[in-house]
Amino acid sequence: MKLETIKSFILIFLIGTSLLLTFGMWNYKPSVELLSDAKPEDFSLNGTEESIRTLIEPRQIVFQVLNQHYGFKNPVEQSDFFKEIQQWELYNFELEKIEDNNRAHDVEITFPTPLPMELLDNIFTFQVNNLELPIWSFDKVYLTLDKELRVIRVEFPSIDGRDKAVAVIQDRKNYEQLASYLEKQDLRKLSVFKNGNDRSIYIPEGPIKLTRQTKTFSKINPNNLVDVLFSDPSIVRQSNYTNLGTTYFTDSSQMSVTQDEARIEYISPGSINENQEPLFAEDLLNKSISDINSYQGWTETFKLMDINTNENVIRYQMYYSGYPVFSPLSIMEQRWGQRLIEYNRPLFRSNNSLSDNEVTLPSSDEILDYLKQNYKLEDINDIQIGYELNYEKDENIIVYEPSWFIQQQINKEWIPINPKENEK
Repeated sequence: MKLETIKSFILIFLIGTSLLLTFGMWNYKPSVELLSDAKPEDFSLNGTEESIRTLIEPRQIVFQVLNQHYGFKNPVEQSDFFKEIQQWELYNFELEKIEDNNRAHDVEITFPTPLPMELLDNIFTFQVNNLELPIWSFDKVYLTLDKELRVIRVEFPSIDGRDKAVAVIQDRKNYEQLASYLEKQDLRKLSVFKNGNDRSIYIPEGPIKLTRQTKTFSKINPNNLVDVLFSDPSIVRQSNYTNLGTTYFTDSSQMSVTQDEARIEYISPGSINENQEPLFAEDLLNKSISDINSYQGWTETFKLMDINTNENVIRYQMYYSGYPVFSPLSIMEQRWGQRLIEYNRPLFRSNNSLSDNEVTLPSSDEILDYLKQNYKLEDINDIQIGYELNYEKDENIIVYEPSWFIQQQINKEWIPINPKENEK
């Protein structure tokens, strides 16, 4: 056989092999085992979706009647009342200078953190759209009944006490509804405490009865958050440390699960070096809410606790039965730049109730006497009733323990107080 003929056979064989391989590649389906068959946008923590309006609620609503102060007996009633106010239509929005800081008002609504005015039309309902809103912030809203015109005057004073925005609620039904509350039939009397900044703190009088609640909880699988927080979960590596917990990481980001598996702490150090500019409050809130909504991450009841546009940090606090929950495990926090830089959140979801016991808290008089004896009153920033959260991993339970709490000026941390602990 001639050499040329052999070469021809070899060439034909190679061409045929190449065609077979090409056909096989076209029809080949790899059996690579991925972390999950779902894409990140398909993941859900099976919580709820929220909005600016649902996440912002007052810390307290105080009714002033004949120099006495009253509040709701139950914070759930307060929340329901505020939701009604949010539906009332506001007219004649204007900006004014504050001339009299001591003017009396019928209702004082106080928020847990200063709110930029740019959020105003996200929280309340206005008769006109596209309001021209100022750049200052407010943390109070005042409602006053105008008995002559039968309207409600609304004021949004700036936190520096210089400016205010004013509006009017003209609906007669709204007027009558607010007037009925001022008859104080279903309200609780409040004591007034002046803090170190000479700010009035209103605390309920008389015995307060709340429920000490023990509940089971289910864990949120951190792998689901890996799929949400990392752009390419397939390259995420994992390490386990006996004393520190589990860490998921790439070259640019890491997510740490605490040893008790109760919380995650995510950070993307590479994002910190990007050009970081302060975000507008509305943009920051929308970024945060949209992100958490995308995987239904509101697994408990959370409300806005703090918004810091200088550092692009936003914090939400857990609530239970209408009361704030004070614990490192009850805070959800994010820091943003062009993308998410830091994210801390709890990794559990409360489930069934195992037991509940009624607890009678010390009266306001007992609390004030205790504070006078044990603290410098000028160092106290705030006083609230809330729940302390106790997470017991081994028992698979969480306990909501009702208590009085104080916040000191220096560190802003909330401390549970109980005068009876010092009794012998």
